[in-house]
Amino acid sequence: MNDVGISERAATRRTVVRGAAWTLPVVAAATAAPAFAASACPNRTALLPVTWSATSTTTSQSGTTTTGATVTVSAAYTQAGAAPGSLGTNNLSAQTAASTRDSFAIVNNSPATLLGDPATNFQTVTFTFLQPVYGLTFSIDDIDRGTGYWDYVSLTATPSQTPSAGYGNPTTITGAGTDTSPWRTTVTTGGDNLASQSVAVTYANGAVGVTQVRLKFWSTTQTATSAIHLLRLRQMSFRTCA
Repeated sequence: MNDVGISERAATRRTVVRGAAWTLPVVAAATAAPAFAASACPNRTALLPVTWSATSTTTSQSGTTTTGATVTVSAAYTQAGAAPGSLGTNNLSAQTAASTRDSFAIVNNSPATLLGDPATNFQTVTFTFLQPVYGLTFSIDDIDRGTGYWDYVSLTATPSQTPSAGYGNPTTITGAGTDTSPWRTTVTTGGDNLASQSVAVTYANGAVGVTQVRLKFWSTTQTATSAIHLLRLRQMSFRTCA
């Protein structure tokens, strides 16, 4: 999405998540236990929404939950070519979707020239959790295309996990959310946080918690001048050990 007037438009964006008992052998009860029962963290909180800081920079943001659990966010831009891309002025700035500061912007200035591999100019946003989190969920909005940009997005978790992805109905999003098959739109028109151009991400509430997530964001459109394009990271929640 083009970033012109982001601060004015943020407040107007449409907000945008499922036999008889006595005959059962004893082992059946064990197999019915939750997947995380044998985990080092068998007792967990409910999903805890994250509120982002009102004070951030283009490379640093942080979020907290009502229990004090913290996630830190760092951003960096990898540049290549004669006219490379860069971080946008409003990168990592907090926004409001459904509740106060439940979202933030991820903003790139696209490169004016592309090399043979478009992904040589990209932003990396790294989410670091101060303790393992479970059932991590969030949405990525505005995966769209416009004059001078075409959003490509991928995720990598540590420890390695593949999240489930939910899409709007209908959706214009294709891809698997990996570096080799990134999420991207199939249409040429932009949008303003349309459900058809969003992905809802959920990591398993399993035995192993997530400690870090890396989001990679880049453009693949050739253009004579740089264009401002953005995503919105919306409504992150997770569980911790109770």
